[in-house]
Amino acid sequence: MTALAALAAPKDGGCRILHLEDSPIDAELVASHLTRAGAVCTIEHVETRDAYAAALAGGGFDLVLADYALPDFNGLAALALARELAPDAPFIFVSGTLGEEAAVEAVKRGATDYVVKQRLARLPVAVERAMAEARARTKQRESQTALRRSEQRYRTLFEAMDEGFCVIEMLFDAAGRACDYRFLEVNPAFERHTDLREAVGRTMREFAPAHEEHWFEIYGRVALTGEPVRFENRAANLDGRWYDVYAFRAGEPGQRQVAVLFNDITGRKAADERQVLLTREVDHRAKNALAVVQSMLRLTRAVDMPGYVRAVEGRVAALARAQTLLARDRWAGTDLRALLEGELAPFLGAGGTRAALDGPEVSLPASAAQPLTMAMHELATNAVKYGALSKAAGCVSVSWRVEREPGGPMLLRLRWAEAGGPPVAGAPKRHGFGGRLLDGTVRAQLGGKVSFAWEPAGLVCGIEVPLGSRADQARPAVRHRLKEA
Repeated sequence: MTALAALAAPKDGGCRILHLEDSPIDAELVASHLTRAGAVCTIEHVETRDAYAAALAGGGFDLVLADYALPDFNGLAALALARELAPDAPFIFVSGTLGEEAAVEAVKRGATDYVVKQRLARLPVAVERAMAEARARTKQRESQTALRRSEQRYRTLFEAMDEGFCVIEMLFDAAGRACDYRFLEVNPAFERHTDLREAVGRTMREFAPAHEEHWFEIYGRVALTGEPVRFENRAANLDGRWYDVYAFRAGEPGQRQVAVLFNDITGRKAADERQVLLTREVDHRAKNALAVVQSMLRLTRAVDMPGYVRAVEGRVAALARAQTLLARDRWAGTDLRALLEGELAPFLGAGGTRAALDGPEVSLPASAAQPLTMAMHELATNAVKYGALSKAAGCVSVSWRVEREPGGPMLLRLRWAEAGGPPVAGAPKRHGFGGRLLDGTVRAQLGGKVSFAWEPAGLVCGIEVPLGSRADQARPAVRHRLKEA
């Protein structure tokens, strides 16, 4: 196969040629010259305007050959119709009457080439060149289409991405130091993150004359060396927000352009800080719990080993319940009612006849949960052993309220009252571990007050604890939720 055959046979069926020629003899001569040159082609010969127009409308032709002078048709009109119905097909005039001026005019109007019938030997070369040019145009068009699609995909991503992106041109002073940069391109997320509007074409100094110098140094180094950088930085001029920044050189080294991709990680940084605080809080609570257990083991008294074990187990269980409540709320605090229900669960029952709770919703600070749990456990244990809960008819009521002292913190005032137990003759002659624990936890740990009244009906204990007192000064802030009972 000759070079012409390779060029003129782009499809499995060969090159399809539409030939407009009123002379059958001339049409055969054209076909003969192409065949001898090695062209693999199918030629459809038409003689009239109507047949020509119908063939073009059917489509599928790779090349159009046409006589210039036709009985009922003008060659330039044939060219115009071909450009309309088959714009991608090369068009070559093959005529015996085509003069130089007519040939020039034909080329101006879109003809690919012209060949006079007296020199048909030149026709295969003209066809070869026309097909090669057509294929080159097709490839170029396909490349441009692919490029436009790629650019559209890039533009869609550029517009929709959540990360801020900009391309900047670094500016240097006479000493070669990076002193500013000009925005060449930004995406919508850039404006959302920085609140800089209509930045393209403007410099950073225009927005922030006192912009942090280290940004210029970093981006200038990237522009000069081509070494990309990634870092986290807190932008003082953007409300102290944290950003994860990736900068790399864009374009040629001499252009000194830098592309910057960045994302706001302030939320992640805050979460990391909360995690650190939580870890420290858990560590503090764990050490405190071990210290409490150590004190229990050392100070608990009992007449026999089973009694000692029961006392220690009860106090450790109370401590564990406090830890569980705190863990459930991520160590931010716990609900007072849930704490009391945990200590009085055996006596609340379905009817709630032996223990009653009355008070608004209160979220205790994390630092107050464990001491109050231990205090309630000691009161409950004492009531079971010696007080109201040691008798079937005995009962306990716990009520509380939250008030603010003038100029002071919010105060939790809790009242424990027993009734129906053994007659109370007065205050005991000595305080046991439970009493000392109550006093120590409320006064020393919580900065509060505790009072005891041994009334004939049973023990009445008043506890007053500041919410957000010195016991909570070193802890994270905690909400105090109040709701009318």
